[in-house]
Formats: sequence, C-alpha cells, structure tokens
Amino acid sequence: MRRKGSMTVEAAFVVPLSFFAVVVFLNLFLFLQVQMRVQKELSSIGGEVMALGTLFDKAKTEVSDPDSEETGSLGIGTLIRQLGAEAYLSAKMTEKVGGESWLRHIRNGSAGFSFSGSSLYNGNMDIRILVSYSYVFDNALFGIGSIPVKQQVVARGFSGSGRTKSESGSDEEEDEEKTTVYVTENGTVFHRLRDCTYLKPDIRQVTPEELPNARNSSGHKYYECEYCRNKGNGAIYYITPYGERFHTTISCQELLRKVSELSEEEAVEKGYRPCSKCGGKEE
Repeated sequence: MRRKGSMTVEAAFVVPLSFFAVVVFLNLFLFLQVQMRVQKELSSIGGEVMALGTLFDKAKTEVSDPDSEETGSLGIGTLIRQLGAEAYLSAKMTEKVGGESWLRHIRNGSAGFSFSGSSLYNGNMDIRILVSYSYVFDNALFGIGSIPVKQQVVARGFSGSGRTKSESGSDEEEDEEKTTVYVTENGTVFHRLRDCTYLKPDIRQVTPEELPNARNSSGHKYYECEYCRNKGNGAIYYITPYGERFHTTISCQELLRKVSELSEEEAVEKGYRPCSKCGGKEE
C-alpha cells in the first residue's frame, strides 16, 4: 500500500511538470522561429537598401539629390526621402509579411513592428534597421503574456559607380551641343526638366476605404495598375497626384522609375512626345 501511495504522489508531481516542460519548450521554439523569420525579412530589406549605395554616394559627393541625373535613377531614394526611413521600412515589412500566420505572435500583427531609431544613409553610407515589437506567447506562458523584443541589421551601402547613358555613339562635344532630355523606361514622353513632377511623383498612402473617393490632380479616379495587381496584401495602396493608377506595392516598377538621358533629337526619332508639363520649357 505504501508503494502504491508513493507512486501516486510521484505521478502527481511528474505529470504536471512534464506537461509544463513541453509547453515551455514549444513556446520557446515558436519564439525562436518568429525571431528567425523577422531577421530574415530585415536582412532582405537591408539587401535592397544596400544596393542604393551608389545613388547616395554620388549624391553626397556631387549633388544633394540621391536620384540625380548622374545616376539616371528615380526610385527608392525618393521614397525614403518622402516617407522617411521609419515609414518606408514599415511599409516594406508589411508588404513582405502580409497576413502570415506567425504574425499572431506579434501584438497588433504587422502593424506592431516599430522601426523607431532606424537610419538609412543619414549623412553617410551606414544602414541601421532597428525593429521593436511585443512577442505574444501562447496560453499566456508564465502569466506574462508578452515580452518586448528588439532586432536589428547593420550594414554599409555598396558605393559602386554607374550611369545610364543614351545609345548614341556621339562624342562628348556633340552631346554638349544637343539639348538633353529625360525619358523613363516604360514612358512615352520626354522631359526637359529633370525635376518635373511626372519624374518625381509625390507618393501618398491610402487605405482601401479611402481609395474609392481618392482623385488625382485632374479630378479623375484611380484605376488598378497592370504591373503590380494582386502583389500586395490589400492593406494599403499607393497613389500619386498626377497618376491615374493605384499601386498595391511600393516596389512597383511604375513608382520606381528608371530615368535615362538622351538628346531631344534621339527622343523624337524614337517616338517620344513632349511632356505636357515641362516639354515646352527650356532648362
């Protein structure tokens, strides 16, 4: 009888402790998985931003605009300036993780990521992506519910060199005598002014509820972009005052335009027509 009673007492301690150990192990395993996933996304975003080093390096040494005509590119540099590092990183994180199931462990889901303290090319080539969030344990482990977490990626931008040139074989002296205009990769018009608003759109964020009532500068509503349809998570859309399309991702090629220089003569020969906003103006 004593032996049976002893086994009963031992079982009363061992079974709950074993169950508790399993619960702790599973929660810690999930915690590590979420940390690894967040770190993966931070590294992915960091890799994209590192490629902008050329733009910001030239901007620092030549002009004050990271999307200058020397680089021939208009893209993420403009978005970072317009939205700010924190807003840009938040938009990219939301775009990448969408509504994935592991976000249930992040308080407020994808909106629970804060990039306060992050800096992207802030006067130098350094990149620091710092994210903080609250991790929510299943079953309110230890009675604490959630814990604050911080992760970061530190890198340095690639400072190579490059320039998009026209396909003309003319020498430099001939090029200088010709009027330089600017065209976009998928555009149909040429621009005389490098700072034309059509080349540097003012990008705004709108919610699905705001989109039906949004209008561009001409009073027209926005239609779905054919390049980025169904690529976003539907939580936010991006529009420009002079555009006619709404975009589901901030990385859409229609927002991240590539600008090339060529002579006005070449532009006309290739079928480009003058921009309605700056085509009739001389630089």
